[in-house]
Amino acid sequence: MRVFLTGATGSVGSSVLENLLSHGHDVTCTVRNEEKGQVIASKGDRAHYIILDINDKTAHQLAELAVGYDAIIECAQLPFTNEGVIAQEISVDALIQAAKKTAETKHVSLVYTSGIGVIGNTTGVIDEDHDDTSHSWEFSTPRILREKKVINASTENLHGVSLRVSWVYGNSTVDHWIRACKSQNKIVVANQNDTYIPFIHHEDLASMFRILIEQRAYGMFFAVEPESASLQSLIERVAAVGNIHEIERVDNAWAHISGPYGFFLLGHTLNEQVYPRRLIELYGFRHAHKILDWVSSFTF
Repeated sequence: MRVFLTGATGSVGSSVLENLLSHGHDVTCTVRNEEKGQVIASKGDRAHYIILDINDKTAHQLAELAVGYDAIIECAQLPFTNEGVIAQEISVDALIQAAKKTAETKHVSLVYTSGIGVIGNTTGVIDEDHDDTSHSWEFSTPRILREKKVINASTENLHGVSLRVSWVYGNSTVDHWIRACKSQNKIVVANQNDTYIPFIHHEDLASMFRILIEQRAYGMFFAVEPESASLQSLIERVAAVGNIHEIERVDNAWAHISGPYGFFLLGHTLNEQVYPRRLIELYGFRHAHKILDWVSSFTF
């Protein structure tokens, strides 16, 4: 397949790129500058790049650049600023436009990277049949409209997918938090009781993206492991592997994310138990990783 990928040098997009290339797909990536372009080019003959710094002034250009591909994957992680939100809206609209143009003559898949925070707190375990976003985490609310736009754009030839991604580990903010706990010799967590957190390893996540475009999937999917981990079990596992004895519970996680422990502190503030039924039942997906096993083998 010929795939158009945004965000290819980010923590999610880079894993998606590697997975697609390893399975024989040709991938064209948008990058901010020539230096990042050379990183893409070094991946081999099937990796290509287009220089485009996606922002509120340039995002509309995607409507022309992404036409003609078999699949379009949106993984760009834009700044959480007013300009970043606007640019994300423009870029998703532009990619939908490109997909519609392509669908006039051929099949095309369009995958939008959303987040599990759009569902907010859960009561017990839920799967994709639960589509209530009325209690969305404020941070994730802008994604709801983008999800609907992508899925509603679907036709016989256009396969729109919203992939609700949970907390990614293996190359991301979760790793940063664990290393900070070790370096500070103190585990800092949000002051929550009985909280469950959904996770996904970056390699499993990349496989999900590939399967969804290869299978011409449609609709909404959860990118999570079958069992969410409790915050308490995560604390205990990090304490054991890092030989850490001090634990600090903070009432305002937002006030601490700019410190050494970083953004994952916000992951402690939602209570979510989520099951990826559609990927497992429709496509037989099998997860290669489990968060607590991975923490047990973590190297600092």
